[in-house]
Amino acid sequence: MKNILYALMVVGMLVSCEKSTATGNGGGNGNDSGNGGGGNEQPSQPVDAGYNIYGHAIQKVGDKYIVKDEATIRRLNVFDFDEAPAAMFQPYTVVYKTLTDSDFSNATTTTYVYKNCPGYDLKLEVDMPKTGDGPFPYVIFIHGGGWHGGDFYGHKGMSTFLASHGIVGIRISYSLIPQGATFETSWQDIQDAIQYIREHAEEWNLDKDNFGFAGHSAGGHLSSYAAMRTPGTKLLMTFNGIYDIANVMPGFVPNAEHETYFGSSVSEKEYASPYKYVTSEAPFVFATYSTGDFLVDPQQIRTFENALKENGVKYEIWERDYYSHSGFIGGTDLTEPVLIHILELAKEHLK
Repeated sequence: MKNILYALMVVGMLVSCEKSTATGNGGGNGNDSGNGGGGNEQPSQPVDAGYNIYGHAIQKVGDKYIVKDEATIRRLNVFDFDEAPAAMFQPYTVVYKTLTDSDFSNATTTTYVYKNCPGYDLKLEVDMPKTGDGPFPYVIFIHGGGWHGGDFYGHKGMSTFLASHGIVGIRISYSLIPQGATFETSWQDIQDAIQYIREHAEEWNLDKDNFGFAGHSAGGHLSSYAAMRTPGTKLLMTFNGIYDIANVMPGFVPNAEHETYFGSSVSEKEYASPYKYVTSEAPFVFATYSTGDFLVDPQQIRTFENALKENGVKYEIWERDYYSHSGFIGGTDLTEPVLIHILELAKEHLK
């Protein structure tokens, strides 16, 4: 069980690149959110003490616990901190009620280089079921990290969980801001990854007609964009994503520091906004938002929901009070129900 919790706790260069056909075996224990803690500071100083049940980092000061990002939560008026429940100030450890190690271990992982860029390679990992005849439906996971960090190890817990139950998980990397990427660069990488997957569908025993996308945060943005712009997509699962780049509330992300990536004009930002591409042909959407998220503004989920409604798209939204930006993807009491639900959705819509 410790391996399961670890895999679910950690969370997703130049413009000209050449696609690669080189492959190689590999693997690793990737994770879905960035939770962690610990420290040995002086008793009079705040000492990292892990996370509370909502996924917020907490610290211990003397004999009490405080929320590490209290000042940010208050400054942005994310929620009424003075009315926060007692559990906000208590450490929490995930305990699954029904899932066990076997729910994550019935999969094999292989690493592939799908594209060669100057100075770096872009890789993807395929989590395949150990049992079953196939062809298997699949979900493409796109990691978060603010468009400047993260890698394809993100969402490894979710991906291996689905693979252990008959749904192939494919976790992809893409060019990031420190590598000189713009949004168009990343989008081209994602399209190249999709093409690489299609070219190897028969080899990997994939059901090429039944696929979806999933991602958290920046990965929620990119997976939503890919789902809305890739014909044939049947499912989108987006966790606390960003959907309207042109209209972001002050203090949230993206901000002015991301203009080298998205551009500074309204038209450039609208081009990168997933909600702009919602049509009646859009796939079923499962989206989450937590009112304790101090990175993604609350209007983002409303904008996306309105676009889905206006186009008659079937969708489901889970909203929970107080949970952090990563509250749905690992380290909280939502972890297990989310895993069970995304498997149900994948089985229902990828067939």
